[in-house]
Amino acid sequence: MQEMINKGGSVQELPVVADPKPTSEEDKLKSFTFKIYESELAQIRAIQDSLPKRDRISIHDFVLTAVKEQIKKMEKKNNSK
Repeated sequence: MQEMINKGGSVQELPVVADPKPTSEEDKLKSFTFKIYESELAQIRAIQDSLPKRDRISIHDFVLTAVKEQIKKMEKKNNSK
């Protein structure tokens, strides 16, 4: 058994696709805390639980994706006026 452990192995890594980041040096990463109702968090968890494990993303990434989608939607709405 120890031989198998020492042998090691490799884990298949999925290619990480980075979001295009603004090139401005002024756009720094900021950290903050926000509050969310337990019922809304439960909805997010229920969505995650319904997905296959390989397709799940963190709650952090889920919220960021939702925010980015809303920003795009609002920009599209404002540009069409």
